[in-house]
Amino acid sequence: MEKLRIKLEKWVNGGFSLAHHEGHAVFVEGGIPGETVDISLYKTGKKEWFGTVSEVIEPAKSRIPSDCSVFMECGGCSYRHISYKDEIQIKKSLLEAMFPEWKGNLEVVTGPENEYRNNVQWQSNGKEIGYFAKNSHRVVNESQFVCKTIDKRLLWDSVPQGIKKSVAKQKLIQLRISSKSVVNYERDQTEISIFNTKLIVPERGFFQINRFLLEPWLDKIKSLLPDSAQILELFCGCGTIGITIREKIASLYGMESHEKSIRYAKENAKTNHAFPFEYEVSDLYQKHLPKHTAKYPIWVVNPPRAGLSEGIIESASLFSPKQIVYSSCNPSTLRRDITRLEKIGYRLEYVGLFDFFPRTQHYEVLVSLKK
Repeated sequence: MEKLRIKLEKWVNGGFSLAHHEGHAVFVEGGIPGETVDISLYKTGKKEWFGTVSEVIEPAKSRIPSDCSVFMECGGCSYRHISYKDEIQIKKSLLEAMFPEWKGNLEVVTGPENEYRNNVQWQSNGKEIGYFAKNSHRVVNESQFVCKTIDKRLLWDSVPQGIKKSVAKQKLIQLRISSKSVVNYERDQTEISIFNTKLIVPERGFFQINRFLLEPWLDKIKSLLPDSAQILELFCGCGTIGITIREKIASLYGMESHEKSIRYAKENAKTNHAFPFEYEVSDLYQKHLPKHTAKYPIWVVNPPRAGLSEGIIESASLFSPKQIVYSSCNPSTLRRDITRLEKIGYRLEYVGLFDFFPRTQHYEVLVSLKK
């Protein structure tokens, strides 16, 4: 790999520091703005280069020793060379820059920075198990013993033998915490208790990964809604949001593409006496919303990283819901969608950063828009 000495300029999205060299924008992992560093380039394009710090020549005052022996080798974390306090300020500043029209308070909600993940995706090559190394498919075997972001029960040495046997031949090993046990994400359902609610998540079904921020996030969504709300919940999964805040809701119609999740949503609603809640299997990336959903004045949406489809935006223009509460794990597609919604008359009423993914480049953003 080509080596380069460079001075870093500022933080940008993706956990990178930005520099410039001979007309190229250089995105650097493991650096801090203001530092002079040697980097190893791993990707070079016509306009953009990407590299990793190999040696720090002039360190920043904010640099700290990493608390993880495989940081910068493993591809899991981005910010273990700075304090968590500094990481949060970086994420907040980047989010503020993405939403210059928001002049109100940007709420920041955090929790423990370690052992927060309730699931893990280990990679296996048949001999070693761990996370992939940065920018490669080489397994970092040590990561299975030292990973700090996951619940300790998910470290490979702690996984029950029965689970190990069930995933022995898999290249991708996905595990999740169910109540107080470890289960196979590909095969087993997951039991979750939150507030006064019991939920069952199907195998391969989506559920938020941060066990500490789930309640504050749901509490905030609840506080943003009026009493006796009539809700259209898009990308509803197994019904987590609506069912856990059901006392605030008069009626709800949930839509989701994963058929088994909808079956579980119906059962979860029944178990928790959430009535009248209805659910429908629907591919939300293939069509406009059905006409019968036009009667719901409030939307709650929690899409995957791709964000909302053109069809959903056009449906918002046609149906004109009074409020849209939108939670996103991808600020870039959220920015795109808010721009679209602002063009049809919506304005931001709330912006919150929920750090569901401490020590990584990722975070959740919750917004409320009204007409």
